[in-house]
Amino acid sequence: ASEEEGVEMCNWLASQGVRHVEQPLAPGKEIDLPELYKQSPLPIFVDESCKTSQDIPPLANCVHGINIKLMKSGGLTEAIRMVHTAKACGLQVMFGCYSDSTLANTAASHLSPLADYLDLDSHLNLVDDPFTGATLQNGHLIPNNLPGLGVKRREFNH
Repeated sequence: ASEEEGVEMCNWLASQGVRHVEQPLAPGKEIDLPELYKQSPLPIFVDESCKTSQDIPPLANCVHGINIKLMKSGGLTEAIRMVHTAKACGLQVMFGCYSDSTLANTAASHLSPLADYLDLDSHLNLVDDPFTGATLQNGHLIPNNLPGLGVKRREFNH
């Protein structure tokens, strides 16, 4: 989408009650983010435009937050680095996922107190998720008390 289309879409989404927008411009179009940032009625979060902590400072003045995905960042260590970099730049943090299993989402759930928003629900859509771990309780993803990440291999009776 162009910057003009992004503004138009953000205005429409705001009129529909949406609270923030994620990656409104295609990766590689970051040059248009400052103008969209000025004109958008919604907070802007980047996802694909922000893969590591090094990507954050150049974006800090034209977005409101970042979406961290463990599979995109390379793991827990870089994800923690991204959280601290984003917070130092005054940005909000969201943890998201791809089609991740309970293994990845449980790992990310341990970092959830550091986040402003969570979108770690992909494992709920998996038919044969090979793991058990964090559970959804009243809309909250809660890590369990098992050692390590708190993940166990699920036993299937086929």
